[in-house]
Amino acid sequence: MASKVMSRTFQKAAELAGGQQKLARRLRVPLGELQKWIAGAGEPPMAIFLKAVDVVLDETHSPAAGSEPDDPPPPRDCAATGGTSYFA
Repeated sequence: MASKVMSRTFQKAAELAGGQQKLARRLRVPLGELQKWIAGAGEPPMAIFLKAVDVVLDETHSPAAGSEPDDPPPPRDCAATGGTSYFA
């Protein structure tokens, strides 16, 4: 199962990076190794896999609608809205 997830991640990363050759350069791995991992043969070092995950996340991350790129993310406040507090 893990190799299928890894294979799909490398496939998507290659697509987003502009091809297998560009991804191999970006990850600093031999193209042949990358092609094996995409085919599901062998298991890459975890550090390389995580770099591929970063490629996918970096390329698919989009800011929230209506926000500027440098805006901080909205707060993750668990407090109820409307002023009601259970810890008064």
